[in-house]
Amino acid sequence: MSELTGIAADAATIFFNLPDYRVISSAVIAGRRQVNIETDQLPGCPSCGVIASRWKERRPQRLRDIPVAGPVDVLWSKYRCYCEEVACDRLSFFESTPQVPRRARSTARLRDQLVEAVIRLGRAVSETAAGFAVSWWMVRAAVTEACLLRLPDVDKLSHGCWALMRTGSGLCAAFRTRQRKRRHRAGPGRGRRPRSHEWRGLAVARPLEWRLAGQVVAVDPSAAFRMWLPGTAVAVDHFQLSSLANLVVTETRQNLSQQIKGRRGRAIDKA
Repeated sequence: MSELTGIAADAATIFFNLPDYRVISSAVIAGRRQVNIETDQLPGCPSCGVIASRWKERRPQRLRDIPVAGPVDVLWSKYRCYCEEVACDRLSFFESTPQVPRRARSTARLRDQLVEAVIRLGRAVSETAAGFAVSWWMVRAAVTEACLLRLPDVDKLSHGCWALMRTGSGLCAAFRTRQRKRRHRAGPGRGRRPRSHEWRGLAVARPLEWRLAGQVVAVDPSAAFRMWLPGTAVAVDHFQLSSLANLVVTETRQNLSQQIKGRRGRAIDKA
């Protein structure tokens, strides 16, 4: 009778279910579960690909991971290995896996679930961050990275960023908005005239039925969207509103200083 050969995974590794890793120990510290893991495959040099056979040191690295039956603190026992290839310029290297690439501090399955919660399930970024016990910035970075991987190369189209608009059929249509500061070009006669925003030409080129079908557009609170996208609600975050409020306060203070003192404000006389 033939039997399959190989190393059988223990129960903890099967339950934790992180590819390319196995559980070496677990404990409860200060009321929180802690799981120590290590890779189950020999690492290869990222430069030459030669499999390492000697270890230089081992360092614990804390990883952010999905909750497994509740919050879990994950510690990766990460090895630094010697490169055995004489012709390779790299003397040593740290382990890396598809789940935790180089310089990553979180697992790929956590980032995938964050993107799934925001894009497909429609959960807010703050709600997703609270549910997975991570920061708001991490959720935003994961969603941004996923969008950059799926959208075309924006640098080949025009300078700016993408704006997403939800249509009546539930789909999201993308068009260009301008990201960098407005630049000027030489015009007829004296002086220079500002360049028009690049996204406007693309938005106008869309048929009227397409623009009327928009329900919500996630952009900065620009008045131009109300002109080219009638009946579309503009969704903005707190940062954009706070930025506009601070800009109004700054302009008001500058105008008052010019009217009262005839000059800019200084540190010795606060507005």
